[in-house]
Amino acid sequence: MNDDQLDKVFKAGRSAKPDTSHAEFGFETRLMARIRAEAQPQVPWFAFAWKLVPVFAAIVLALGVWNLTNGGLGAADFHAAVTGDAEESSVAGYLTGD
Repeated sequence: MNDDQLDKVFKAGRSAKPDTSHAEFGFETRLMARIRAEAQPQVPWFAFAWKLVPVFAAIVLALGVWNLTNGGLGAADFHAAVTGDAEESSVAGYLTGD
């Protein structure tokens, strides 16, 4: 291909206008939708915990009922179980009448 033919091809390419009407359709709507989507604040991770409040409340109620039905541990018994002072707790219980 010589230079004259190449120049004609380039000139024809520059003069041809592509049909962009299908890309222009709804451009403003798409642009505004994208701007709105990016402008919305992100939901913080701890907002999910509020949805779990009923589950936590049910767990607390279940543990409370279980504690009441099993007799529960007194404060002295709990302290003895944690610290390992079972003999001291039994003597204190005998002396205090528990």
